[in-house]
Amino acid sequence: MLALHGGAPVRGHRTWPRWPQFDNRTAAELLAALHSSRWSVTWYSPRGGKSRERLFAEAFARYNGAAHGVSVDHGSSALVIALEALGIGPGDEVIVPAMTWVAPATAVLRVGAIPVLADVDPDTGCLTADELRAVVSPRTRAVIVVHLACTAAELDDIVAVTGQEGPALIEDCSQAHGTRWAGRAVGTFGAIGVFSLGAAKSLAAGEAGAAITDSRDLYERMLMLRADSRGYTEDAPGAGEFELVEHGTVMGANYCMSELTAGLLLDQLPRLDDQHTLREQRAKEIEAGLPDIPGLAPIPVPAPVDRRAVYEYGIRVRPGAFGPATVDQVAAALTAELGTRVYPPRDPLHRSVLLRPQTKPRFARWWSDVAERATGRAFTGADHYRDHTLLMHHSVLLGERGDTEDILTALDKVRAHADQLAAHPEPKGLT
Repeated sequence: MLALHGGAPVRGHRTWPRWPQFDNRTAAELLAALHSSRWSVTWYSPRGGKSRERLFAEAFARYNGAAHGVSVDHGSSALVIALEALGIGPGDEVIVPAMTWVAPATAVLRVGAIPVLADVDPDTGCLTADELRAVVSPRTRAVIVVHLACTAAELDDIVAVTGQEGPALIEDCSQAHGTRWAGRAVGTFGAIGVFSLGAAKSLAAGEAGAAITDSRDLYERMLMLRADSRGYTEDAPGAGEFELVEHGTVMGANYCMSELTAGLLLDQLPRLDDQHTLREQRAKEIEAGLPDIPGLAPIPVPAPVDRRAVYEYGIRVRPGAFGPATVDQVAAALTAELGTRVYPPRDPLHRSVLLRPQTKPRFARWWSDVAERATGRAFTGADHYRDHTLLMHHSVLLGERGDTEDILTALDKVRAHADQLAAHPEPKGLT
């Protein structure tokens, strides 16, 4: 009997790896930031030297092989300053994949532009060059490509579409910190790469974000866009001096990262590659066992990806693999067996309650005029991905070999008893 219906679960009382991960070194970094008396880049430097948020931006750019980095308070803010730095505004169109968190679309709205949803590959959930071509128009000024869950979009094909004369390419790498495409970090193939550094991400700091670019001009514009028109001093400030200068070249807003957050990230960044190595080992163990379970397969990863960063480990479910049971029912059953959350992807944006521009006056006044262009088409790839994919948070891959064996055992058990799922009501609040 399935654990969901009162049977013994596959995984008893053993716990899963904790996330986020921290230790005494983390505490020391936070205390150092606390005792510095400089909790923000906007405050003066009592002892002199660069701010922690500037040091993290530089370190993160180096990690990704980019020329410049900008620290911000959220990944959503990174999207906004990227769009504004590229000069995108009212009347412009920006292509956004239908399968993503809502932030790429709302960031486009926040700069006054129109998010035009594009369908995605049904197996990976990522934007493809063909779907991009299907919705591009003379008003398209930018494309936001999202590297999703545990894979990457087909960058070579997408770059071929955007090219030198095409729309600007922004890579949203919030789920792909450290993914490499033919030895080069994702986030460096377009004009700007943006990252969320929220608590769930593989590089986590509670609430934070970053942008990277090789363009000095875009870098300087993003600095001012996120700090009320202020950029850094040329050199590190001396004791008692401020680090931000009122350039005023472009009017900005305040999206600055705090010094405490930057201290946390300076501790977390050096840990990232070892965590990637462990996740990849565990992921390969799952993939070695999936062929023994009919109807299941890993999410495909393009051949040029020579290192993947897993945010959510994904499993494709062939239609009928669990009989008539829905992916939501299967996810609820697996959650009960494993004692950790297994879940389907979020609803794609054309089905999402989170994308509702008509609920805000500043968008509602014109949204009805553009809604058909933005969302008025079929999204069969996104619908298939949502309804035939199972996801698990990356933290389940940070433990031991026995953890992956439990995952495979639970998948096989639920598949063998799938008829029990169809006989029960749709689960509520479990996935």
